[in-house]
Amino acid sequence: MSRLRLTLILTAALCLGACGKYDDGTRGPDPVPKDAQWRSYGDMPDFEVLADIDSITHNVRDADDEYTYVWMLQHFKQDQIDGVSKGKYRKKYMRQAIHCPSGRMAGTAVEMRDEEDVQVARYDVPGYQWEFETPSPDTYGADFVRQVCKIMADKEAKQAQESGKS
Repeated sequence: MSRLRLTLILTAALCLGACGKYDDGTRGPDPVPKDAQWRSYGDMPDFEVLADIDSITHNVRDADDEYTYVWMLQHFKQDQIDGVSKGKYRKKYMRQAIHCPSGRMAGTAVEMRDEEDVQVARYDVPGYQWEFETPSPDTYGADFVRQVCKIMADKEAKQAQESGKS
C-alpha cells in the first residue's frame, strides 16, 4: 500500500511540475497594433472603417497555406453594446485572414475598446474554427479584399526586388 501511495504522490508531483510546460516557447494571439498606420478605408453613417497598412502580412507559422492578415478598426460615433460582455465600446478592432487566390475572408480576432481606449472585451478564434466567406461581388467587402491583396502583392514584389539586388 505504501508503494502505491508513493507512486501516486510522485505521479501527482510530476503532473503538477509539468503544468505550464507544454506551452513554453509558444505565444498567444497577436495583440492589436499599438503603433499602427491606420488609413481611412471608408466613412459610414454610424462609423469609420480604418485599416492598418503595416499589419498587412503573411504569417506562415499559422497555416500551411499563406493567408494575408490585416487589422481593421471600426470607430463608432456612438457607444455600442457588446452582446456577450454587455460592455460599452466605441472601437472595434478586427483581425482578418484573407485567402487572396479565392477572395475569401475570415475573422480571427475581435477586440472592443471604450472611448478612453480601455479594453472592454476580446474574442480570439482558433484556426480550426475560422469561417471563410466570400464577399458578394461589387461590394465594400469585395473591394476591401481586393485592395488588401493588392497591397500584399506589392509588398512581396518589393521584397523580391530588394532581395534580388543583394
